[in-house]
Amino acid sequence: MSLAASSLWSQTTETSRTKLTLESVSPLRYPARLGYLLKEKVLRINNLGTAGVLSTRLMLSIACLLTVHARLAGEIPEPAYEIEGVSEYQLDNGLKVLFVPDSSIPTLTVNVIIRAGSRHEPYGKKGIAHLLEHMMFKGTVAFPDVRNVIRRNGWSMQASTWNDFTNYESTMPGTRENLEKIIHFEADRFANLRLTPSQLTEELKIVLNENTNAKASPENVLTEQMLSVAFPWHNYGRATIGNQGDLSKMTVDSLEAFRRTYYRADNATIVLAGRFEPQLAMDNIQTHFGGLKYPERAPPIESTVDPPQSGERRITVRGMAGKPVAAILYHGPAGAHEDFAAFEIFLSAMMDTTPGYLWAQERFRSAALVSPEILGDGQLWGRISGLKQRGFVELYGTMPTDSAPEPLLDELVAATEHFAEKVTRAQVRSAKRRVLARMQSQLLDLREFAVELRYWESLGDWRLYFLHRDRVKNVRVEDVQRVAKRYLHRDNRTEGLYFARSEPVLTTIQEPHVPPESFDGFHRESTISVGEWIEPEPLAVESRVIRRSFPNGVKVALLQKRTRGSMVHARLTFRLDSTVMPVVNTGALLLLPKLITSTNAKAAARLRVPGSVGHGTTFGSTTVDGLSITIRSQKEHFLTMLKRLDHLLSEPCFTQEEFETLKRTNVASLERRSRLPYPSANEHLRRIGAKSLQEELDSLKSLRFAEILDCYQQLTGSVHGEFVAVGEFEPETVIAKVAPPLDRWQSEREFGPPDSYQVEPESTELQIDGSPSACIAGDLYIQVGRDHPDYVALLVAHRVWMLRRLIPRISQDVGLSYYYSNSLQPLPGTNQSRVSLRATCDSVRLLELKRAIADSFDSLHSTEITVDELSLAKEQLANSSRMKFWSDKSLLSSLAETTSEDRSFIYESNLTRRINEAGLADVQQAGQNYLNFDQMVIAVAGDVALTADLDQ
Repeated sequence: MSLAASSLWSQTTETSRTKLTLESVSPLRYPARLGYLLKEKVLRINNLGTAGVLSTRLMLSIACLLTVHARLAGEIPEPAYEIEGVSEYQLDNGLKVLFVPDSSIPTLTVNVIIRAGSRHEPYGKKGIAHLLEHMMFKGTVAFPDVRNVIRRNGWSMQASTWNDFTNYESTMPGTRENLEKIIHFEADRFANLRLTPSQLTEELKIVLNENTNAKASPENVLTEQMLSVAFPWHNYGRATIGNQGDLSKMTVDSLEAFRRTYYRADNATIVLAGRFEPQLAMDNIQTHFGGLKYPERAPPIESTVDPPQSGERRITVRGMAGKPVAAILYHGPAGAHEDFAAFEIFLSAMMDTTPGYLWAQERFRSAALVSPEILGDGQLWGRISGLKQRGFVELYGTMPTDSAPEPLLDELVAATEHFAEKVTRAQVRSAKRRVLARMQSQLLDLREFAVELRYWESLGDWRLYFLHRDRVKNVRVEDVQRVAKRYLHRDNRTEGLYFARSEPVLTTIQEPHVPPESFDGFHRESTISVGEWIEPEPLAVESRVIRRSFPNGVKVALLQKRTRGSMVHARLTFRLDSTVMPVVNTGALLLLPKLITSTNAKAAARLRVPGSVGHGTTFGSTTVDGLSITIRSQKEHFLTMLKRLDHLLSEPCFTQEEFETLKRTNVASLERRSRLPYPSANEHLRRIGAKSLQEELDSLKSLRFAEILDCYQQLTGSVHGEFVAVGEFEPETVIAKVAPPLDRWQSEREFGPPDSYQVEPESTELQIDGSPSACIAGDLYIQVGRDHPDYVALLVAHRVWMLRRLIPRISQDVGLSYYYSNSLQPLPGTNQSRVSLRATCDSVRLLELKRAIADSFDSLHSTEITVDELSLAKEQLANSSRMKFWSDKSLLSSLAETTSEDRSFIYESNLTRRINEAGLADVQQAGQNYLNFDQMVIAVAGDVALTADLDQ
């Protein structure tokens, strides 16, 4: 499902972000860096005893009833504004309310946006906005145990802090009970949060670890230093993550002072999106938020403005890790300024791709902007930021390890500052098409659209989204040239390197001013059509699935349903059998899907759908045993996309030149990952039973174009795989369309599933000199597959271990790790399952983290599982199962998984029943039999030499 306020920043890398989600089957999704939200919540209320607490609750309830707005229940007011499905209301105390209802969606998302971020932090308190975001999950009298509330109600919670705002988001099943409870919860912690010094001490460990992790990337360090030079006075020059000196001196009093100043009704917006009753929602918001008093004192006025830059500035950073980097930054218009549309189109035209509004990183499509001799195997990328008071654009390039970055810097400067002189109308039209296609795509996905709403709301008004869309439509090539001349010149440039001028041109950045009448004339498009509600239960979904098999081994599964915006999602997967995999160049498998769906002119012409702005798209990805091609299309173009995809697969159009470009960039990417802790440890274990990272890198470097063609023939000549689709289509028509091309590729071999993994326990240290952060990666191979009698008990035991034994030891109680993930997955085609654990920490605390992980396993042998732990694990497994059906994209993935393994969703239904029937004794025995730390394969990456033995 798509929610209007429920996803993290699309195409962004936020300075700090927090997420709690109880979906935990994917190695990278369970709670990762976000487990700290499960910490115990403690609240001080003037030393009141139990009776005092009860009395306080009673008085709070009476106060809320007495202060509810006088509007009668059942009378929802007329919206102040209503645009394309978004309605705005405002309470008497200044709280802004946005409703984006869609009854076809099974979930409800609630966003509370506070218009306060790192821009508002006082001197000596850098990082306080982000730290307070962490502390907002510590509980109140009414909700003392936040993690229990989240788990029991099946909520998924996220929080984020940025320059201009802090955001708290919750997604949950769209029930009346959840609607009432989440509004009560958000209002209560908004007004009644209480903090203790001990809570602050423990959470600071998490935040400081997050700060250390950010310093592991040379690009991050260079960006932070460049911003501090570009904005010497304004807080935009200070990283949202803060600095360790200020953070280490934070007090509860300073946090409370910041919260009282900015966490106020007239400085907040609450967004409800998805499945809810607007009248019931408004009544509850009036009840719980309406009683908040209108603040007597306004927030401090921000008066700091950086003077116009009077000459180029340069920052040099030196370090042990990574590759040489050259970067440039130019000041630009604020996000609400009318120049920002042309500013964005300039970057999109130059990059030949679509930049995001925030920290969206996009790779250039080619190295044409700089000389190949200088770039070597490096990479180029750019990003644009339109903030509340200012904006800026950045361009980056990496180079071979033994090169100096200055020549690349010179070419980046020349390419950027001279591009406007030769930009064409065709390039501007193409850039506008890409930006508008992205905005239309956001409107089709409520989750993504809500992300954009909170960004534009932070700029001053969510309606700026639609105004900006009109501005983009009206951008001319002359506007791009004018904006480039105004902002992209020498004296407005800041340069960065990782390893007497003439009269300056002063650039005064104008304050954004959007007159109310600006919103009267822009074009209002029709509201996006809503989708169809299907009960998110396995049997209900399976009853709608049509499954077929072709003689050549390709399986088909189709789920017909109305979708938001009448979209269709489809995936075609080719699999190589186990007899072919050892002889195929792994580098060829890595590059082939990118070449097949590459954007060269010939391929683009084949896949372009007339009249479709960005809604006939494909992209390829490598699987563990082949490749997948995914299609996203509007229903009226879906059959055309299938036909053109057939042409693309039967007549590959990739070229030697394109192959060399992709090969060079992927080699550089692999080399970069090999010098970062998390990728190094993760890649080392991911290749168990296959090639090592260095072997794959060598394989890619030696890859020849002929091997790409051979790999392509192996895949399409031994067709094993599946075609799945979800959306609005006629199933028999789709089958008739895909049958001829798929049936044309006849298999010469029987498909052989992968062999079981034969892995011996071992521990490997990967030394990365100078890395402040480190990572522990562990895999445990268990001889228990889906059909094993102990599988269900193992599944429950693993969830108990993860929720109650592991997370408290590495995050909640001691603050060792900010980013961690864990999963248990049966391995397809084998009688095995794999437990995968990943956790980061400071390099000096590696040994401490490893001991904590070992202790969590040992606790299954030394401490019995309780009835409460068993109940919680079962509830969370049930929630994880339901989450597979919450969106069309997740439905597609689940459909592909079941089809490839010859299962249906009936299996999922039976599995849920068996989980509910699992007994405590069986679960305890499975945990002791199979979950053993000394049987793990472990890789440790970081500056291992810094590891401190705390016992010495």
